[in-house]
Amino acid sequence: MSGKLTMRAVRDDNARRVSVYLRPDGKYVYVEEVISEWDDCPPSWLEGRPSGIFESDQAAMADARLTIEWMRTPSDQDDCFTDVDAPLRNWRPIGVSEYALIMHLLREKFEGRAAILEQMKSLEVMRVGRWILMLWSEGPLAVVKESDTPSRRPNDRIPVEGFYDDAIDGTAGLIRVGALVRVAVHVTNGKLSELEIYKENGKPIVIDPYEIDLSRVHFY
Repeated sequence: MSGKLTMRAVRDDNARRVSVYLRPDGKYVYVEEVISEWDDCPPSWLEGRPSGIFESDQAAMADARLTIEWMRTPSDQDDCFTDVDAPLRNWRPIGVSEYALIMHLLREKFEGRAAILEQMKSLEVMRVGRWILMLWSEGPLAVVKESDTPSRRPNDRIPVEGFYDDAIDGTAGLIRVGALVRVAVHVTNGKLSELEIYKENGKPIVIDPYEIDLSRVHFY
């Protein structure tokens, strides 16, 4: 969808969202998007037909809340089950946006980084849940240390971790601790094993980590 994103609402299971955009003519439209994943492909957002035209983003979002069923009736997470919740359980080549996010995290210097970069050359991934990406690779074993956030798993380390403010307007300069999304690389027994993504307050992630401007992803 062309235009500037100004507002977004995400369903509790992170499988659907409504985005409001400012058009070049100063009017607003919204579109419902559904997450989809096919064999051997990373998840992507599929757009539905755009709405009518509105004078403000608030008016557009208000219409969406009246028109779209899941926005009218709050969902019960215990009852939610979509294709996103059911992992495909197959290894596939890493997607472009997934690779870019991990490589951005690996810009930081840490012990074992050279071996990890060698492992990246043969990396494959498998999604387990919406925000857990399992990693597998060949390459030399890496000897790494914990970052400021240690892993609770045996023989597992988190050598590097990033974060970003989960807000539409990324220029405000205000970091809201409760809205932080953490992105952590796990190394188990010397091998890349997982990319873990989670929001501090447990609420749905508004800005998809695979869509975010990577300059907004900072390091601890």
